[in-house]
Amino acid sequence: MRSALFFRSFFVAMFVLLAASLTFAQGIGDRNRPSSGGTHIISGKVRLPDGRPATGARVTVSNTDIGTNTQNTDQDGSFSFSGMPAGNYSIMVRAEGFQTESETFTIERFAAGGQGYQFAFMLREPGQPKNDSRTEVNPLLKDVPKDAAAKFEMGREKMAKDDYKGAVGDFDSAIAAYPKFAAAYYEKGAALLKANDLDNATAAFVRAIELKPDYVEAKYGYGLAMFQKKDYTVSAAAFNDVLQQRKDMAEAHLNLGISLFYLKNFDASENELKAAVGTKSGEKLALAHLYLGQIYSQKKRNAEAVTELEKYLEMVPKAPNADRIKQAIEQLKKG
Repeated sequence: MRSALFFRSFFVAMFVLLAASLTFAQGIGDRNRPSSGGTHIISGKVRLPDGRPATGARVTVSNTDIGTNTQNTDQDGSFSFSGMPAGNYSIMVRAEGFQTESETFTIERFAAGGQGYQFAFMLREPGQPKNDSRTEVNPLLKDVPKDAAAKFEMGREKMAKDDYKGAVGDFDSAIAAYPKFAAAYYEKGAALLKANDLDNATAAFVRAIELKPDYVEAKYGYGLAMFQKKDYTVSAAAFNDVLQQRKDMAEAHLNLGISLFYLKNFDASENELKAAVGTKSGEKLALAHLYLGQIYSQKKRNAEAVTELEKYLEMVPKAPNADRIKQAIEQLKKG
């Protein structure tokens, strides 16, 4: 009972992007080798040819001094590498069934510490030229007037730079030029969700779904908005609807599992969380292990709870609640 009560006290806001925390050795011989310990952030987004976020794309950042570091994109197609020193870099993006995309750049030795470097990648089908117009390969832009499509692309570029207010303005301009622009409503909802404007984000996602009833990304965004509003019954229904269209979407399994957890349907929650980590892109979903640990604690399956919580700490060693989880693990081991 004591451990169960303990757990309830430290589970807080869970939809936070878990960025990798990396430590690098200083190299020699490069004109931009690290100086004075200043580090930077390399981040960006990867999209499929039709404009949807590329979830689970493999992004590798290479530097002659620090070697290579790799991570998979999240449900928004985003990636972020922190603690990057000055130097010459290359970024390579790989996703099954698409061409490999790459870019090179330099972080100058005198660049101010903490500076961010952002990139946007659009995956291409095999044989697709690099200079293809996005409006030609994105079916969501079919029949969209050029002025509306241009505003839409401007909004997505601002989204990649985390300028959510500016992005919303561009998406509104795109919608004004073409009121049936489902993709613009979806992207507007995504920007508002990032800005924590939940009511307006919900309305944008709903309108996108009205215009395109099979718009799975809009359904997923709607589920996230309802989750953040703590309407777990509706969020669970939304994520379940997403999984009817995309059964292998790890993040949908994860968020459905967490919604069910808060609805106290622990058996169903366990099944969804296990499904999340069992998918191809679910190996880095640390939150699944965190919630499985609490479920097993509730069920008095202490050994399994310990295994899951230790796995979570292995994946997120600097988690804000790490010390308390370690205490909980000790309590679970004592029975």
